[in-house]
Amino acid sequence: MDPADAAGLDEGIRLFNAGKHWHAHEAWEHLWLRLDGEDKRFVQGLIMAAAMLVQYGKGVRRGVVNHHQNVVDRLAEVRTKWSIDVHGLLEQLEPYAHDALAEGVYLKRDPGAVRIRRDASTDRM
Repeated sequence: MDPADAAGLDEGIRLFNAGKHWHAHEAWEHLWLRLDGEDKRFVQGLIMAAAMLVQYGKGVRRGVVNHHQNVVDRLAEVRTKWSIDVHGLLEQLEPYAHDALAEGVYLKRDPGAVRIRRDASTDRM
């Protein structure tokens, strides 16, 4: 199976970009169960990004911070994979993590504003 062409990957991205982060998490989990190695770790990072935004929407600061660290641990070394702009995703998540760390800051950003961008011209590796 080529994870880049898996229906679960695209479905998760569609749901994530629609602001349905919990459902994206569920779609990717089915894909994640069938993978190993670096591919499994990468999809786990996407799952944790979705979970981070769910926690942000609920106002669970510690959950946002913990998930963000896990996302960074799994995705920071990747610029693009399977045409996904990973670097762009990490940049978008950073302000949400910063808000969660700042005392007295109301968690007011829209979690639905974060988008996973794909570039068909990039290598899928």
